[in-house]
Amino acid sequence: MSAPILLLDIDGTLIEDRGYRRAQVEAARYVCASWGVPTHTPDEQEINVLHACGYSNEWDSTAFNVGINLVEAARGNPSRPDFAAWARRTVRFEGRPHERARALLLSEAPPHVHADIHRLLDDVSDPRTSPTTRLLYLFVLGSRRFEEHFGLKAELECPSFLETMDVPIADAWSRQIICAYPSSAYTSRPSLPPDGSRPGLYQTPEAEIALAQLGMSDLPLVGLGAMRWLADVKGGAIWDYAKPAPLQALAAMLCATGVPLPDAVLAAHAFITSGDSRMLRALDGRRVIIIEDNVGGVRGGQRAATLLKDAGIQIHVTGFGVARDPAKRAALAEVCTALFDDVNAALAALGGDV
Repeated sequence: MSAPILLLDIDGTLIEDRGYRRAQVEAARYVCASWGVPTHTPDEQEINVLHACGYSNEWDSTAFNVGINLVEAARGNPSRPDFAAWARRTVRFEGRPHERARALLLSEAPPHVHADIHRLLDDVSDPRTSPTTRLLYLFVLGSRRFEEHFGLKAELECPSFLETMDVPIADAWSRQIICAYPSSAYTSRPSLPPDGSRPGLYQTPEAEIALAQLGMSDLPLVGLGAMRWLADVKGGAIWDYAKPAPLQALAAMLCATGVPLPDAVLAAHAFITSGDSRMLRALDGRRVIIIEDNVGGVRGGQRAATLLKDAGIQIHVTGFGVARDPAKRAALAEVCTALFDDVNAALAALGGDV
């Protein structure tokens, strides 16, 4: 019997993403101070609730953070907001996280701040137009990489928070286990394009920085850079392809079995768009274990399994949720077979010799 395929999320799973969280805080404070509104930021528990409500991408949550301070100040309330309550109220709206945040803020804001809410949340991805994302990229990449990648002048000098603050969760034994199985990193971190082309948005080396910190730079990587490359090559939007959509999960499964990244991404696209399952048939009968601290990645794998089943290809997808926070565990329990405190416990549960 073939060994199970492992798909491993990065942030909150392989890496304790302190750098992103610190960048989120500092970017929100910087923008709030420049706009003359209170500089309140969510605490760790509130960030966990934001994650559970879908705000795992710092582009979304930082803009939302500033928007909450803006609206509360406009309503004459300078005290610290309840960020968890704000996050929970967005679940009644439709759309991607930044769209839900925008809809809630507009519904509760005085009209004179609507333009600023649109400025914050209409486009959270482009540092040329989003004030919060520009500062996020600066802190995440460091001023040198920021200027190299975007051709923008850094507003201040700083190192990369990812390099200086992130802490590996996966220990040496876990890294051995990962290397012993057909595995890939399956992440919503931006990453470089798969063909060496000029990087664009979502194509900064944030996932590569994480794997280098883990000493696992050779681990196959399917991040947002590959999904952006696919959108450029085949059309469509990056979020048509990235998790929780099934295409990224399919590409990660193929990469774990040794298929080169560009071929894996194109094969997954061919299957999703035209039913061409030739390369996917190599997955028939395989077990896939998705180790995640967020529900989106597991759902992407489950959706991929359903599509493959309809094409006569049977795979068995198991979600291993990794989190200690009660809110995150409750969300993961809905899609995962088992919950663990961290990735080391999850990998230990695989058993067997390495």
